[in-house]
Amino acid sequence: MSGSILQQQIEAESLAEQFIALGLDTGIEVLDVACGTGVVGEEIRAAGYENVDGLDPSQGYLNGAMAKGIFRKVYKEFIDPDKPTTIQNDSYDALLCCAGFFQGLISPLGFTELLRITKPGGIIAWNIATGYEAYGREYEQYDEIVWGLVQQKRWEFARPVKKHEKMCFTDCGACYLRGWSSSGGIQCEGFTYIMRKLS
Repeated sequence: MSGSILQQQIEAESLAEQFIALGLDTGIEVLDVACGTGVVGEEIRAAGYENVDGLDPSQGYLNGAMAKGIFRKVYKEFIDPDKPTTIQNDSYDALLCCAGFFQGLISPLGFTELLRITKPGGIIAWNIATGYEAYGREYEQYDEIVWGLVQQKRWEFARPVKKHEKMCFTDCGACYLRGWSSSGGIQCEGFTYIMRKLS
């Protein structure tokens, strides 16, 4: 990874905190991708973002999030590179995805679907743990996929990639991350990406 787009972050910081720090208008349309029970959505709603929807393949997670009144609406769907979601093109000003890019979850080939449903100029932000290259064949191409979309002028780095010694994976889905506590996520080394859609 190029040092020119990499920053070091020592203290634990959630994806929601980094999104809030961008200072975007609180009236924008936000989609929490792989939203789980809504930890990220709840955090940004507390910061004044009212127009927040959620997407997750687990109906149980979505039921929990809706019971807490976090999201306006939810989509019981999966980000699949071969099958578009039912969401219309250019629907959201910002997409957040905490702990969704993980072995057995969203493939990096799904970035094109995230771009499709994001408005031009919109933000796509996600985090990913170190060691992602070992998640499988598609993750071996992760850096190539991210940079390929930069070269194609589909998106650009809105902020330098942030390297965390302690990154908060809130609401990480213990059913997938066996062995870690389910009481609010985990902390691990990782990266945060904040991209801006260009076209």
